[in-house]
Amino acid sequence: MNDLVGQADLRGPILVIDDDPFMREITRVNLEGAGYTVALAAHGGDGAVQIRALRPLAVVLDFAMPGSSGLEILRDLRADARVADTPVVMVSAWTSDDARIHAERLGAYWLQKPIMGDTLVRAVQDSVSRARMASAIAGV
Repeated sequence: MNDLVGQADLRGPILVIDDDPFMREITRVNLEGAGYTVALAAHGGDGAVQIRALRPLAVVLDFAMPGSSGLEILRDLRADARVADTPVVMVSAWTSDDARIHAERLGAYWLQKPIMGDTLVRAVQDSVSRARMASAIAGV
């Protein structure tokens, strides 16, 4: 992953929303290793609040969580004009094509667990780059 270090955009945090403490920690370590600042949320409700408060550079969002699912959070995010364009990387151990298709239709980048650290970092980088290009094209 050393080839990814120093390439991160440090102008905003990456928010990681995952109910599994091990996954939150491993995701944090990988993203910080690539130069990102990381904020953590242990459940969907806290994550939804943090998205609006932090206006993160991107969100890494677990699909299956108790309470609010990742898909519900993603729908809510896309419906709020203030944060609708926030790039989202959805991660899941589920192999459901329907779930992946729903997330992708809402503009999320889908990754199937288990995920290698460099794959996660590249997905975040790609998501942020695509969002910036779309914003530049739209003249925002």
